[in-house]
Amino acid sequence: MGLKLKIEPLPVSTWGISLSSRLSREEWNKIRHKVYWDANYECEICGATNRQLHCHEIWKFDDRRCIQILVKLECCCDLCHDVHHFGRTSQTRADSYVQRCIGHWCKINRKTRSEFMDYLAEIKRISIKRADKQYIVKVGRRTLF
Repeated sequence: MGLKLKIEPLPVSTWGISLSSRLSREEWNKIRHKVYWDANYECEICGATNRQLHCHEIWKFDDRRCIQILVKLECCCDLCHDVHHFGRTSQTRADSYVQRCIGHWCKINRKTRSEFMDYLAEIKRISIKRADKQYIVKVGRRTLF
């Protein structure tokens, strides 16, 4: 399923581990502002220019060896970012906002709500598979955790 906007099932063992939490505020601001600049201050997923921007970390997973590797940083709007982190969003935000995120996913990916539910079920299966494993987080050659 070639999706433009994806939900990212992070392992429980790496929740809260990110460049923004490991770097100084000054270092993180330099990095994220460069990502915004490189994207021309536009969401790289939906093209929004009138929403709050976030610097999102895209990870690759080696589930066999339990390694999470940073692949790239992406400029995305707050709505796309909340879809990326749908698990957290669905636990912390009002249902009306969660429904808005689902609608946004459907619009960007040109899918139906039924297809979203099938996709979400697959994401939940991946999350369950990763739940009890301890992942190592790598950025380049550096291990963060």
